[in-house]
Amino acid sequence: MRRIYKWIAFALAFLLFLILGSETVPLADRAVVMGIGIDKIENGYKVTAQIIMPTDSESKSAGYIVLSGDGESVSEALMSVSIEAGRQLSMSHCNAVVLGFELIQHDAVNALDYMVRNAYLSENALIVAAANTAEEVLNAKPAFAEMSSLYLQTMLTKYGYYSIRSGRNIKDFLVSHNTRSQGNWLSLTTVTETAGEVSGEQSAEEPEFIFSFDDTAVFKGGDYVTKLDERGTRGINYVEKHIKEGSIVAVCDGKIYTYFIENIKTQKKFSDDYSAAFSTRATLILKEIQSDDGTTSTANSIDSERNPGIKAAVAKVIADDIRYAYEESKKFGVDIFGLGEGFYGATGKNFDPVGYFDRAVLEIEVKVDFV
Repeated sequence: MRRIYKWIAFALAFLLFLILGSETVPLADRAVVMGIGIDKIENGYKVTAQIIMPTDSESKSAGYIVLSGDGESVSEALMSVSIEAGRQLSMSHCNAVVLGFELIQHDAVNALDYMVRNAYLSENALIVAAANTAEEVLNAKPAFAEMSSLYLQTMLTKYGYYSIRSGRNIKDFLVSHNTRSQGNWLSLTTVTETAGEVSGEQSAEEPEFIFSFDDTAVFKGGDYVTKLDERGTRGINYVEKHIKEGSIVAVCDGKIYTYFIENIKTQKKFSDDYSAAFSTRATLILKEIQSDDGTTSTANSIDSERNPGIKAAVAKVIADDIRYAYEESKKFGVDIFGLGEGFYGATGKNFDPVGYFDRAVLEIEVKVDFV
């Protein structure tokens, strides 16, 4: 009988919803945010937003503007942007978040947590760190695109994971923060103004910028601790991502071999003696061979297949990059590959949360196939 009453109450509530409707904000009164950045400033925070501004219905077009607002809190800064725009901010289409360098020193996790919980920002949005300020990144016009927020998405996620670009979303970052190791990382984005024409016509009033994603910001406990260069970025990606783009260069018998990456993926295994085994499988396509005299040539990959020395040289390059990322992060006490979670699963209640990282032994095996 109680179940019937519950269904009746639900039906009445639904009927009232259909009759009375719900309060919505018309599209013309919304500022659609495509990308947002957060910077830590002296007296609080600065929020910068790339906003699509709907125009009249006849033109059926929209332009975009970049607005910034300050506040003692992220909430106040967002309100300042909304007031400046003269519209309510809509975050449902925001797919790129940029964190300024000062912010990632201490407040990155808190700021992100607020945005997800209170600003209705999708946890699937791309997130990057800025080598300088988030405001600079969002105000910079890419040389090969219109909006920097869309350019970030294109370069870091759209075409698959590249060996030297570390695309991550908010969910991945926050989940890593809440692991036992609290080791974390984000792509560190640098923008540099072009010296001349890159994409064709260049206006003196609107300079264009080159974006670099080679470096990676490394975190421990939510705070930035160090930066890894291109080599460290590759090492992280070989383990944490399914790489489908990029290239590898190896030297064998005095010749330089360059390969395109078709596929690189790593599996992890953990033992109760605190040893971790990474098994990396790489499928590569030969691009070119450079001889001692500087001449280049192409050859069928079968030539690489017949020479075990080449396989060993390529495998060593990949393994060394993984080891480099691990060791450089470990200098700052960062378990960049999350070994703690794996060891906890292998040891159970006997897990040593304090000393596991010092006891950890990492073994790396790389198998290479040529196609």
